Amino acid sequence: MKQLLFLFFFIISFGLQMAHAEFLNLGGAEIIMLLVVGFFALAFVIGFVFLCLYLIKRSRPAKNEK
Repeated sequence: MKQLLFLFFFIISFGLQMAHAEFLNLGGAEIIMLLVVGFFALAFVIGFVFLCLYLIKRSRPAKNEK
């Protein structure tokens, strides 16, 4: 849950930075850099969630095992 909250605030701050970059007419390199960082942050959080779900599912004992 903390990761999702962090991602939510990151996306909001990312949008504000994009708007600020457009307002100041910054170059395309800065905007591309912000997009890449946002993509990697999103991919990291999604990967972490799926890893946790996989490990939880794997740690449960099978019903046939005793």
